[in-house]
Amino acid sequence: MDEIFVAEAVLRITRERTDAVVDLMRFGNIKSIEHYRELMGNLEALNHVEQELKSLLDKQEQSDV
Repeated sequence: MDEIFVAEAVLRITRERTDAVVDLMRFGNIKSIEHYRELMGNLEALNHVEQELKSLLDKQEQSDV
């Protein structure tokens, strides 16, 4: 049960950070092309973490049934 709590907390944090990065990009606060590339890399990494956590939570849910 504690593992699920941790996974859900990390998932919430990754979503909040994703929203923050998207807002930064949406409102034109990009300083340079390097900054843009960094933000895109962050989004890619956050998306990967979110997908992995969802997969783990789905597997845990299926094994609990």
